Amino acid sequence: MQLKPKALGLTIGLLSGAWWLVMMATSLTTGFGTRTLSTFGSYHPWFSYSWGGALWMAVLHLIVGFVSGWIFASLYNKLAE
Repeated sequence: MQLKPKALGLTIGLLSGAWWLVMMATSLTTGFGTRTLSTFGSYHPWFSYSWGGALWMAVLHLIVGFVSGWIFASLYNKLAE
């Protein structure tokens, strides 16, 4: 079975970016999980606990998720041959 690198990359990137956007929006509006997201965010460059930070994290995870999914699918296809 062959994986499609572009499809897997887009799927992981979109899910990862959407997850961060939803979690940050929930936290910013309700205050739930403030310390947890601030702690996780401190590992990311230029993170801020704000709406701009939420968008930055969504974009960052979209890109990193796409690249990770693409690399994983490509390696899987090479090793499955």
